[in-house]
Amino acid sequence: MKKLYLLLFLLNSSFSSGQWSYVSTIPGSGEIYNLSVLNQDLIWVCSTAGRVFRTVNGGADWVARNNGLPSVDITSICALDTSYCWVGTETGSIYKTSDGGSNWALQFSIAGSFSDGIKMFNENYGMYYGDPPAAGQPHQWRYTTNGGTDWLLSPNAPVANANEAGLLNAWDWTDTSRVWISTGNFTSGSTSNKSFKTINGYTGGGWTNTVLTGSGNSSGLYFSSIAFTDNEYGMTASNGTGDAVRKTTDGGNTWTTVPNPPGASNFIPFNMFGLKDGSNLIFLMLYTNRNLCFKTSDYGASWTEEAVPSQASSSIRQMQFLSPSLGFAGGAGGKFLRYGSSIGINLSNTEIPAEFKLGQNYPNPFNPATKINFSVPVQSKVTLNVYNQLGKKVSTLVNDFMNAGNYTVDFTANSGLTSGIYFYTMTAGQYTFTKKFVLIK
Repeated sequence: MKKLYLLLFLLNSSFSSGQWSYVSTIPGSGEIYNLSVLNQDLIWVCSTAGRVFRTVNGGADWVARNNGLPSVDITSICALDTSYCWVGTETGSIYKTSDGGSNWALQFSIAGSFSDGIKMFNENYGMYYGDPPAAGQPHQWRYTTNGGTDWLLSPNAPVANANEAGLLNAWDWTDTSRVWISTGNFTSGSTSNKSFKTINGYTGGGWTNTVLTGSGNSSGLYFSSIAFTDNEYGMTASNGTGDAVRKTTDGGNTWTTVPNPPGASNFIPFNMFGLKDGSNLIFLMLYTNRNLCFKTSDYGASWTEEAVPSQASSSIRQMQFLSPSLGFAGGAGGKFLRYGSSIGINLSNTEIPAEFKLGQNYPNPFNPATKINFSVPVQSKVTLNVYNQLGKKVSTLVNDFMNAGNYTVDFTANSGLTSGIYFYTMTAGQYTFTKKFVLIK
């Protein structure tokens, strides 16, 4: 029974390289609207009721960084480091902190708007994506060249028609010049919608649009996700039925229909993310009766499903990736997910261990390689480090979130290590184990 249980667990929670796992829930369990991922450890998130959190250990622990923010939903966020961060609110305001969230200063506000996204490229230049305050008013696509002291309306920012508005996180860029933005047509039963682009950047304006058609529903037609891998190739997806996913090969001037991911129909696309590293990878997160994640490297000609853990059974609002094998996501209930796994760590059998355990290495003594077994009964952040007799760390073998299982990791002593006694220490949850081994050269 234990073997069967672990097999099902692996199929659904997916330890194997390049799949999603549940990491943690932010305090208060409010919805995560947006992420700002700086590296595998430093991540900011924004949430409901004026809450912003920061982690410096990949989501294992979250600290509130929202002193001075209003108690409204914080819907967009962008950080540069542990100190500088900008957020946008559901009421169309922008706030900035330069001291890690100990204090926030209001920079801009327009009544009736909504913050759909914010991106700071450095301490001075940034872009903002906000709703029009009313029909007949321009979309609030603004930029700053002085860190937000001024947020200027992009030249020729399009004027909104009735029932036209922005969509949370529905934009992308390849640099400061090329930007794509999706909007929604919230007229019941609508069959057309607009996708906008500029090749002159926010400062130059030059906005053009392409009309996309589809089969909307009672809430309208909206292409609520868009992602590009380079200046020409990208994808978008709508809430329409049957022909919801499109691709472009000319920078968004024209769009063609591609097959929906297998088994996905009548869906709501929450987010797309395109890697701009030459891999051509685009990830698509959907919601039907549960979260579905798919990836494609050929712009929809074929799809691979990436299992989403059961803890994230409702909407995942946004994904961000650092590489094809490392990403993060957040959504309803404050659930925070990680995509990827440690390299060189192998699942050794299909039994679920009853307790945390660190085994004795073998062979021991060794020269130059040895194996270390360890066991994790529940999903946990695990570190496994090697130290010399002076307590100096000489190697990190594991520093990752691990699903339940029994694992084996290899350690090979480098040429700089001399013969002698060393110690290896595993920390998982509240548990710490240390064992000794001997290197003989």
